Amino acid sequence: MKRDYGDMYQYILESKKAVRNIISNHEEIFHDAIEYFFNGNYEQIYVIGSGTSYHAALAAKNLMEKVLQMKVFASYPIVFKDERIFNKNTLVMGLSHAGMSASTIAGLDKAKANGFGTIAMTAEKGRPVEHHGDVKLYVDIGEEKAGPKTKGYIGSIVTFMIFALKVALRQEKITQDEFDDYLRRMQASADAIPDIAEATSKWYLQNRNDLMKCRRLYVIGYDNCLADMMEGTLKICEAVRYSVQGFELEEFMHGIYHCIDEDTYMLYVCSKGQYYDRILRLKRYFEEERHSHNFLITHENTNNSKDLVFPFTDDQEFAVLQYIVPMQVLARKLSLDFKMNSYLKEG
Repeated sequence: MKRDYGDMYQYILESKKAVRNIISNHEEIFHDAIEYFFNGNYEQIYVIGSGTSYHAALAAKNLMEKVLQMKVFASYPIVFKDERIFNKNTLVMGLSHAGMSASTIAGLDKAKANGFGTIAMTAEKGRPVEHHGDVKLYVDIGEEKAGPKTKGYIGSIVTFMIFALKVALRQEKITQDEFDDYLRRMQASADAIPDIAEATSKWYLQNRNDLMKCRRLYVIGYDNCLADMMEGTLKICEAVRYSVQGFELEEFMHGIYHCIDEDTYMLYVCSKGQYYDRILRLKRYFEEERHSHNFLITHENTNNSKDLVFPFTDDQEFAVLQYIVPMQVLARKLSLDFKMNSYLKEG
């Protein structure tokens, strides 16, 4: 019997509603995890997860550190399991969207064995990972059956961020007005997701014939949207299944650029910030010297139909909720045109 995995594009659109739900119900969703935190004496936090879960941790890390005024590490679970950690006042938050990740479970078990605090996180209730943390925290986004997680990525980022904001508020590191402003800005950024998805769909139709010729794609990003670059790379790999590699801007310039030629496709995640002009210069170089296929995701009108232009937020802390959307949509549109089954369930 054929299983119904829903529609990946619909899940992208549902991200707006999911964020609104988490914000509206934050008192109930986070109650147990917040109380657990204040029963300990934590000096640092490890957020562990694989794939989309790791990328969500990386996306939330900067804001978490800013408001908590403590070190937050985003780590792959197996790396964490094999790492020496000397500070016993450590909290470990282990996220597995489907709740069955063996590596995340192993990481939480290592944390418990070392006497660290543990919070098990999942978007699907009644899953094995719940039994490997001292307390549970759900990514309350509703159903997402498809293997490649889209709504789950957005919801996970927001869950990590609000957890940190609620701790910081109770510790009086931020005021109530600051807390409310963070939630307002978060919601405003997520509310634009359906409009970004629609703009991307139109952009895709304009560039469909060229994009479908791609068999080797590089995704370049930096700064506050580094996690989006990594997650976008994963989404296209999962859904379309050809060669996709993602690099931080400066790392890409350390040798990788030598392999770019006229058959290479380049996607640049051009968020606002200190490296914006630098990535534009890189794009111009490849256009003029290597004649590669170049596409920008940008807030600035380029008068080039190859570039996806949208008035993305200039809020650096919540830009991660927006710049991922074009790559999620691109993954879905290409998988449909290539007739790929992008709904294989994750373990």
